[in-house]
Amino acid sequence: MHKNPWFTLVLGAMVGLVLGYVLAERQQVPPAKAAARPQAAGAAQQGLPEGHPPVDATTTGGGEAQRLAAQAAELESLLARTPNDPRLMIGLGNLYFDAGRWSEARLWYERAMAIEGGDPNVITDLAVVYRNLQQPERSLALLDQAIGISPDHWQAVYNKVVVLHFDLHRHDEAASALARLKEIKAANPEVPDLSSIEAEVMGS
Repeated sequence: MHKNPWFTLVLGAMVGLVLGYVLAERQQVPPAKAAARPQAAGAAQQGLPEGHPPVDATTTGGGEAQRLAAQAAELESLLARTPNDPRLMIGLGNLYFDAGRWSEARLWYERAMAIEGGDPNVITDLAVVYRNLQQPERSLALLDQAIGISPDHWQAVYNKVVVLHFDLHRHDEAASALARLKEIKAANPEVPDLSSIEAEVMGS
């Protein structure tokens, strides 16, 4: 069936506008925040960089809940028209990730990965989702997958340190992953200060 070119143009503009709004609303999730221990009270206990406030990603106020619902409805409406667009699925995954709604985030990330499965950023986010679903072994497998695709992906390596140390208590492996992370930091100024997580890992 021949598609009306104006429909294609308008639909593309709508996708761009909604995704732009969603991504603007979504803060960049630093790996320490993403891998924070939800049961811990303080930043140091969560494996966060020094000075970072403790994270509670599971609370969504009334206004936030309404905004989440509105953004999700917009993306799902667009997805109904282009049902195989992984960008929209990732956008939905990001919304639910930031709201701490891990099961819904997992659903959308995995749907996107079924279409385009090689993005280490999405794989790393999904790994964090599985960690928050209390499945650290699955989280670790995904982090290793992301690192296999992009060996210098520092967010994946950082989260690997946290999962190995805090969840699986495989401290020697966590120390090895930390050494690799320090190598990456030497060449990448975007890697945050590692002194807090290093003190946690090396003090075990």
